[in-house]
Parts: sequence; C-alpha cells; structure tokens
Amino acid sequence: MRHISTLIAGVIVTPLSWLLLAFGEDRSAQAFTNAQNNGGFNTTDFVRPLACLAAAGLLLGILATLRVSPLGAMLTGGAYAASYVALLFAPAGVLDLLPHSVHMAGRSADPTSPLRTGTAMVLGALMLVATFSFGRWRGKPPAEEPEQRPTFEQRTKEWLPADEESSLRTLAPSSPEPELANRYTNAPRSSGNGRPSAYREGASSADPWRQGRQTAWP
Repeated sequence: MRHISTLIAGVIVTPLSWLLLAFGEDRSAQAFTNAQNNGGFNTTDFVRPLACLAAAGLLLGILATLRVSPLGAMLTGGAYAASYVALLFAPAGVLDLLPHSVHMAGRSADPTSPLRTGTAMVLGALMLVATFSFGRWRGKPPAEEPEQRPTFEQRTKEWLPADEESSLRTLAPSSPEPELANRYTNAPRSSGNGRPSAYREGASSADPWRQGRQTAWP
C-alpha cells in the first residue's frame, strides 16, 4: 500500500513539476532578454520565475526524500531522464510529443524548455540516485521489546558455582524456629515505659509486676 501511494504521488508530481519548470525557465529567459533590450534589469521580472522554480524544486525534493517508498521518485526520475536520452535516437519525434505552447493564467510557456536546457536530465539523474537506498525499500522495523533485567536469583546463578548456590539455599531458613516463634508470640507487650502492658489479649486484669514484687510501701 505504501508503494501505491507514492506511485500515485509520482504520477501527479511529474507533469506538474514539468510545467512549473517550463514556466519558470521561460519567464527567467524572458527577464534576461528584456534586460538586454532595455539596458538594465527589472527585479520584478524575476518574481514569477522564482516562485515557479521554487515550487517545482519543493515538489521534487519532497518526492525524492520520502521515507515511505522511493517508487514515486523512481517514476519521476525515469521519465525525466528517459525523455532526454530519447533525443539521441529521435529528437524530432520527442519534441513533437510535447505541445509547443501552453497557456495558463494569461501566460504562455514552452513545455520543451526543460529538454532544451537539459534540466530534465539533471533532475532525472538526481531522482534516480535518490532511489538507490535499500533501507527505503524496506518497511518500518518492528518495535523492540523492552529489555528485561535479570532477577537476583538469575544473577546469583551466574556468579556462584553450583555447590555454593545449593549451600546458600540450605542455610536460608524457610520459616522461623518454633521456639522463637512461641517466645515472641507469648511475650507480654511493652507499654512504652519498659514494663509489660497488662492490657494484651488473654492477660488478666492483675498487674504481673505487683504479684511477685516486694515493695517498701504498705
């Protein structure tokens, strides 16, 4: 689908840029002729050819640098270069294929101007060279998956030998010792002043410190 879209763009850009080149070159040559006849240049005579030539260059440049597919640039470059190469075999026949004058917006231009000046061959070779990039013919590369960092166990397996790894597994207890669990579970809670609290679950209301303590007070 991406090749078809650029092919359609090439079909539109090829004749349009050719006409813009013809109008720009014809107006530019006319400006130099007027300067020769009048003895001086009129800068306003270069405004229209400048706009036409710049528009043609932008269209051809965008088509030549498209990253989607170079098929459109190959079509345009091949057509421009082939039209000038055909002058080697049948120059009169090639010129007869093009109209001798085109009128647009009250202005006339010679469509054979890109052939007469050699602009067609220069641009055709430029467009063809732009297509000789194998990366442009390939589609977009697939998105790379995020790199997963190894876990601690995987890094330990890489760093330690097999015998040390097994010894570390045997040394690491899976559950606390029963004696320590019972000791800390049944131990009285601290009230914050260093004494065990009498309000823990399952404890009697009598203070365990008063039962076994001798006091000097009656």
